[in-house]
Amino acid sequence: MESNNIQRIIKKINEVPTLPMVSAQIMAMLNNEDIQIKELAALIERDQALAVKIIKIANSAFYGTLCKVSTIDHALMLLGTKEIKDILLAFSIHHFFSENLGKEFDRRTFWRHSVICSQISRYLGRHFKIKEDGTIFLTGLIHDIGKVIFDAYFHKEFLMILHQVHSTHSSFSKAEKEILGITHYQIAAELLKKWNFPEKVIMNVFYHHAPWHDRSHTEGSIIVYLSNILTKIVGYPCLPAGNKMDLHSFTESKAFDFIVQNGFELNHGILDRMVIRIEDMIASEDLDIFGS
Repeated sequence: MESNNIQRIIKKINEVPTLPMVSAQIMAMLNNEDIQIKELAALIERDQALAVKIIKIANSAFYGTLCKVSTIDHALMLLGTKEIKDILLAFSIHHFFSENLGKEFDRRTFWRHSVICSQISRYLGRHFKIKEDGTIFLTGLIHDIGKVIFDAYFHKEFLMILHQVHSTHSSFSKAEKEILGITHYQIAAELLKKWNFPEKVIMNVFYHHAPWHDRSHTEGSIIVYLSNILTKIVGYPCLPAGNKMDLHSFTESKAFDFIVQNGFELNHGILDRMVIRIEDMIASEDLDIFGS
């Protein structure tokens, strides 16, 4: 029965339309290696809502920009074309899954968690001097997209999962397996494959709850795993009723030992200072980057 259910879900995912791009013209220009910043800026400025969103991100406290970014030219110089491409993909994904189907799953809370996780991912990438390949922000943003897929395409079962999580305090993954036979990270990986996302993004999303199983892109999976943990520690869970993570318990866990053993210089003191720094940055942040 479980196998049939999984096949039904995979079949449904194959019916999901191709991801629409914010602007086909902009994406075409970004794929042009000879693109000039001024050309791209002129095109983006035609869409004022999009221009405002990009400037919001460029002014993020997580970038540590010393002066306020007020023009698209400046934002593009600061962000670079790889990051702009990821931001455009992020807006496309948000638009695709923007409809709220009910009060049980608050999309606003979900996207706030996702945005903070993406910003923390970028912050951790810089802190640990990880080579930026254009995937950190995007992976942090879409790591939980499988939950929105369940809400959008398997709404009845998703409500059952939410009820079980709230009533029994079981883990989200455990409830998913019992009710649907498949997890949000498995279904997300299936959809991202269909949408031709880079392998690293797919694997980092797939392993964001268990980076110790990732044999090919472990560093990225650790970053999104740690970002997700820190997002919860500072009080922004994916679900309103989600449990706030405890810093001490995390540093005593096997997962924490795994991260340290893989070359990430961390201890309770360093993490504590990170949390304070992240909270300070969030306090000055406009978390609604998808708003106009």
